[in-house]
Amino acid sequence: MSDESLQEYVISMRRYFHENPELSFQEANTISTIRKELENMGLEVHEVKGGGLYADIQGTEGGKSVALRADMDGLPIIEDTDLPFKSRNHGVMHACGHDAHVAMLLGVAKRALEMKSGFRGKIRLLFQVAEERPPGGAVNLIDAGALKGIDYVLGQHVISSFEAGKVATFRREAMANADEFKIRIIGRGGHGSAPHETVDALVIAAEFVSEAQTIVSRMIDPFLPSVVTFGTFNSGFRYNVIAPTADLTGTVRTFHREVQAKIKSELENVLRHVCAAYGAEYQYEYSEGYPTVLNTPEITEVVDAVAGEHLGKENVLHPNPSMGGEDFAYYLHKVPGTFYFLGVGNAAKGITSPQHSPTYTVDEDALEKGVEILLGSALRLLA
Repeated sequence: MSDESLQEYVISMRRYFHENPELSFQEANTISTIRKELENMGLEVHEVKGGGLYADIQGTEGGKSVALRADMDGLPIIEDTDLPFKSRNHGVMHACGHDAHVAMLLGVAKRALEMKSGFRGKIRLLFQVAEERPPGGAVNLIDAGALKGIDYVLGQHVISSFEAGKVATFRREAMANADEFKIRIIGRGGHGSAPHETVDALVIAAEFVSEAQTIVSRMIDPFLPSVVTFGTFNSGFRYNVIAPTADLTGTVRTFHREVQAKIKSELENVLRHVCAAYGAEYQYEYSEGYPTVLNTPEITEVVDAVAGEHLGKENVLHPNPSMGGEDFAYYLHKVPGTFYFLGVGNAAKGITSPQHSPTYTVDEDALEKGVEILLGSALRLLA
């Protein structure tokens, strides 16, 4: 297959998946389509309980084995683009580029099969469901034995904040631990004209939100990154009624377990004292999410070298880690590997919307380079 034919194939698959997105743990058509493509290439496909599938490309005998991962789920977002292949599933959109991930890994499969007698060892293709929804789909593949006998694992994620033609790698920490909390403050409602007869949950919640911001700024070492964000605040139901309850949700992002534990504890301490001051009660639920994505430095260096050969060393970037979360972390807990970003933004083409935006798209010209870097890195590790 020529470079031009490969690029056409990858783009056509990306557009198909973009037009037919599915939510986490509901990716039946996506899985069926991937399976059909792999079987048409002559590969044996293993579907796993809970969703996801994998297939092997065997080179010559001996050598190492490397797994390459693509996630496949969309997001509950109404697409707001004029793309001719925009989502046909209203309210669901590939707004994070997982359509491109699947398409590129299928492209890797086609290219690797053309040269399987030209490398030693094994390439395992991991197609994963539900990255966007904890507990994530990585655990399905791991529990099914998809990492058994694997020496290295690579994850490539498109990102629009970097221009097409650039790659961003991370020597060690790549993405943060991503936790969730839910809080209900329970007061005593009443008439808005008589606040002295009530325990105003809305006012208490507002003070708690403000006080909680001091956890990071005053209780955590400033050299240890952390974030506390409140995402929702729901309270009250009429202009002249004192709210009896307030419901809050939010997220905590950290890189270090001791910081995670400190914030988890201090959130409840602040909540307890604010509620006690006003005579309110509370409910507090804290859920630990995906762990920190910790790369293996030596494998990151391999990706750096391969990306530099394809894009130029000046286009291999080393930014600060992202505070976003990723269940690729679970693979890295089992097998050495690295997770990196492929730039797909292009201001000249108007491709500037961030991930999870209803106007998100990618510069498709970058996808062929993504195939080359992902496969090239795998082959370098197998050598």
